Amino acid sequence: MIIKDNGHLHHKELLSRRIEERIGKSDPGFTVTLGVDETLGGPESYQIGFTEKNWLITGSDEAGLYYGIGKFLHSARWHDDRFEPKATGRVVSPDCPFRCIYFAVHFHNWYHEAPLEELERYLEDMLLYGYNALECIVPIVQITGFDDHVFLEAIQKDREIFRLAKNLGMKVLFSSVPNQAMVTAPHEWDADISFDFLNVRRGHLGRLVCPHKPGALEYLKNIWRTSLEQFKDIGIDGMIAWPYDEGGCGCEKCRPWGANGFEWLCSMLSEELRKLYPDAIFIYSTWTFDNVYDQHEYSTLYKKLSDGRMEYVDYLMTDAHEDYPRYVLEHPVVKPIVSFPEISMWKLSPWGGFGATPLVKRFEAIWDSEKAVISGGMPYSEGLYEDLSKIQFIGYYWDKNARYRDTLREYASYEFGFEAAEDAVRLMELIEKNHVDCAELKDPDLAAAEEAASIAERIDRTISLKRKQSWRWRILYIRAILDVKRYRQYVARNMHGEADNLILRHDEAETQLLKDDPEAQALYRELRRIYHCLNRDNGFNKWTLPVVQGEM
Repeated sequence: MIIKDNGHLHHKELLSRRIEERIGKSDPGFTVTLGVDETLGGPESYQIGFTEKNWLITGSDEAGLYYGIGKFLHSARWHDDRFEPKATGRVVSPDCPFRCIYFAVHFHNWYHEAPLEELERYLEDMLLYGYNALECIVPIVQITGFDDHVFLEAIQKDREIFRLAKNLGMKVLFSSVPNQAMVTAPHEWDADISFDFLNVRRGHLGRLVCPHKPGALEYLKNIWRTSLEQFKDIGIDGMIAWPYDEGGCGCEKCRPWGANGFEWLCSMLSEELRKLYPDAIFIYSTWTFDNVYDQHEYSTLYKKLSDGRMEYVDYLMTDAHEDYPRYVLEHPVVKPIVSFPEISMWKLSPWGGFGATPLVKRFEAIWDSEKAVISGGMPYSEGLYEDLSKIQFIGYYWDKNARYRDTLREYASYEFGFEAAEDAVRLMELIEKNHVDCAELKDPDLAAAEEAASIAERIDRTISLKRKQSWRWRILYIRAILDVKRYRQYVARNMHGEADNLILRHDEAETQLLKDDPEAQALYRELRRIYHCLNRDNGFNKWTLPVVQGEM
């Protein structure tokens, strides 16, 4: 096969490599011509066409050409020695300009432990599926000082990942919790955590300081500057300021934090950002604003935004643990809004400890409620186990009216084979059913779990060896098998009710439940290998990793 690059050498190299991985040196009998046409459409647009054994992939810019290559690959029907591409028939443009993926590089999760070549491959995957930006954070919550090896290693890992992203033409963003301190901060600066007096999923993790206490503000500014300076040679394209989970102060001068103390710090943080990176965007997060009880955070913030007092803000990032915030939906859009889909942690412990976590119907319902006000989003990722959800959301960011079945059918066809695509989507739906039922403290539906396991085993028998061994298939297959084993135990032991609810139990209890099942223990170990944490010697992420029997 001939690929005419027209000077787009990196695009050609990526396309050639991805094709060769699937069909080797086989010639499918046509030419592929790559090109950029600035008159094609808006930014990041593409079109795939065909004329007399010549496929044309055209982008309106370099980014659009990458996305066209991704669609060319993902929408094709693949065989052992050839593939059948599909034309778009029109120019395809993204509905949402902000399409960022958050790699949470901390606490020994997959991003923290994976070798650089795997991270590069995964970043390429995210690009080809349509993401245009990457976000990481420096875990100030863990460090004792700027000479702490945890800080130095985190900076090094972020720098490596940012360079990979920049080489692919992606934007890179950096997160900051403005009042977060190192673990060694003086206690006389401690923040007032009364904002979380109900202890209801708002959070006050780490060492937090009140910026109004003498000496605290300059201390915080030094953390901001030092962190930002680590990337001067690479370049930062944007910053996201975070209010809660890590962050917050409820003292008289700071409350309501989200629209008062936090906003005051953000105005200064944005100045520090633009001293080093003048063109960087500033994103103001409202995560868990007015959670459970109304502190007038949204109403006060919206008044300031409407009055023009926060011109430094380019985007609001609004979302919550459960349903999308009603205030945002019920009031006029005062700044472009992006969401923060929490795809990693919902109602499962350990989060990735049983394999893939599809929540397809839940996420579609949330998306349908918010899409009218959204200009994009940034899914929060702790690892590989929510890969399906990353692809589901990027489908929405490109087409606000996309349906998960269409997006994930294409994903499954590309990753598992077109013959398995329908079954694979059905498998995702069945896994989600029990995940949601158990989250709502209902008994698991054993019939649904048995059907899911049967589908997984049928797909596993019929797909090619290469696909069968891929991590994407393994984590989905493992989830179906571990689920049915857990739910069989639930029924056999006559377990019932909240106290016995498997989905909410800790990892140690789950491991004990299947401690005498060699196959289950082997599957737990396989997940540990996929996640690059087979033992605890280099640290252990208790939130995302399964605990293997004998290692508790």
